[in-house]
Amino acid sequence: MAAIFFDVDGTLVRWRGDYGDVLADAFERAAGGSRGEWLEHYDDQFFHHFGAFADDPYHQAFADVCDEHDLDCDPGDLAEALVAAEFDAVEPVPGVAATVEALAERHTLGILTNGLPDVQFGKVAEIGLLDRFDARVASHDPEIEATKPDREIYEAAKSRVDADRYVMVGDDREPDIDGAREHGFETVHVDATAADLSAPDFRTLSVLL
Repeated sequence: MAAIFFDVDGTLVRWRGDYGDVLADAFERAAGGSRGEWLEHYDDQFFHHFGAFADDPYHQAFADVCDEHDLDCDPGDLAEALVAAEFDAVEPVPGVAATVEALAERHTLGILTNGLPDVQFGKVAEIGLLDRFDARVASHDPEIEATKPDREIYEAAKSRVDADRYVMVGDDREPDIDGAREHGFETVHVDATAADLSAPDFRTLSVLL
């Protein structure tokens, strides 16, 4: 029996448009408008707080934007608006639903993702697949606080499932593929831009069925 772990962004889900549009939507919802400098400042500050494992990097980054640009808006409202906008903007990568359903009949499936648990798992719930994943590992779980490709997050995944083989499915080569191989996982590299399972990258995944 294999434990097959999936990345989230770009592997299970993708954006219907550009992420900048999602962020702009959040500002429109909570602040009544959007400016390019707000988006740029948010991006910079989010990755700073994300890398430091802040309790809520969304809230922290929006607080920085409000302070820097004298924006009269509650950072918490902006953070909630962004999560809602993200959920509204995700769609399943073509072919993923059928593949996950088939693999779940024979193997234990897991999620192995960088990000906040509620947000990352919430995206998978939005596409109706969360209940297919028995093991769920996110970098910003307080019990983990490690991002791919670090050893600790892969070891956390292995500790959740007793399996003969561990497989990582992902779209990003350095964290999902190179990092997983280094820490004892077999890997399948997929392409979120593929149209269906006839695409070469998804054909590779189908050999696990």
